[in-house]
Amino acid sequence: MLAAGSVKISDLLSVTPPSIAAGAHAMTQMVELPPADAGLAPHRHSGPVFGYVLEGRMLFELEGEEPREIVAGEAFWEPGGDVVHYQMVNLEENTWTRFLAVCICAPGVQMITMLDSDEITARDHLRHPSARRHRS
Repeated sequence: MLAAGSVKISDLLSVTPPSIAAGAHAMTQMVELPPADAGLAPHRHSGPVFGYVLEGRMLFELEGEEPREIVAGEAFWEPGGDVVHYQMVNLEENTWTRFLAVCICAPGVQMITMLDSDEITARDHLRHPSARRHRS
């Protein structure tokens, strides 16, 4: 934490992201999930995403990781690239969940690519065992 006068700065998240391609650009987005909304279908991002939950709570799942709850005041990140983002479910039944996302976009590539059902099935074995849909 850094404090100078009445200003206080606290680190919320510190990670080493993958390398950033020359020509990449950044964008900041407000993501708003309606009450009990399932969020986006499985997708991947062209580059890393850094997020901060402003209100509510959500179930968050990245490929290979156990799904986890993230609540207001918590930061999160995802590496992007080939890693699939499976879930961002609003766990609040009656209120919106809102988070801020800073996205580093690879040049010439859409920030979000949705997976088709064949790819979701083919990658199921890469999910955390508790989240797999197809049992071998």
